[in-house]
Amino acid sequence: MWIHCRNDLNEICSFGNQWVVQKYIERPLLVYGTKIDLRQHFLITDWYPLTIWFYKHSFIRFSSQPFTLKRLDTAIHVCNNSIQRKLKNAPNRHPNLPEENMWHSDEFKEYLCTIGKEQVWDSIIIPGMKKALIQTMKAAQEYEIYKKNSFDIFGADFMFGENFQPWLLEINLKPDIEKDTSVMEKLVPPMVEDIVRVVIDYKDDPNCDLGGFELIYKQVSARQEKETLILINV
Repeated sequence: MWIHCRNDLNEICSFGNQWVVQKYIERPLLVYGTKIDLRQHFLITDWYPLTIWFYKHSFIRFSSQPFTLKRLDTAIHVCNNSIQRKLKNAPNRHPNLPEENMWHSDEFKEYLCTIGKEQVWDSIIIPGMKKALIQTMKAAQEYEIYKKNSFDIFGADFMFGENFQPWLLEINLKPDIEKDTSVMEKLVPPMVEDIVRVVIDYKDDPNCDLGGFELIYKQVSARQEKETLILINV
């Protein structure tokens, strides 16, 4: 997948018809003057009924260059680790930015505390991401072919507006979980263990320890939905 930022309509049209075009979020949330995005992992253990598990830890990815709209370079606007790790960090970046361009979500929450916005994580960011994932998976459900006793792990990428509202960029099936940064070394091993808890232990013991995973959506049957509507209308 290739991502390009352009501000000329004629240039955009010259790319042909094999592209998805969307308006850029021109006022994104910046951390120390640098653009960020967030990778959120989640599991689907059943598509019928749709069953979604949300992982409580995530990681933040940084651009290697200070944010500006005067230049549309990938190094400034695309935070993917696969791109940024090949680039050199700008010498004029804020000294508090991580050298490897990644934070654990705990570090991001600490940053929110330093700017007096600690409440937005639980009141805006987490609820917004959960809602986006649930609605997107419900929309995709009819196109999925489910194999019994299987599961899917996804990595959803979000960026944020200045008001901290999350915007879903894309969802990756079987995302890269290589331990190539100190943040990934911290996040991946316990997440893999917790996946085993959800897909194996939970079947035998619904009250077992699920580690960092939280069940955020379990679809009810059509009959249950009908009964619910009847109860609401009485």
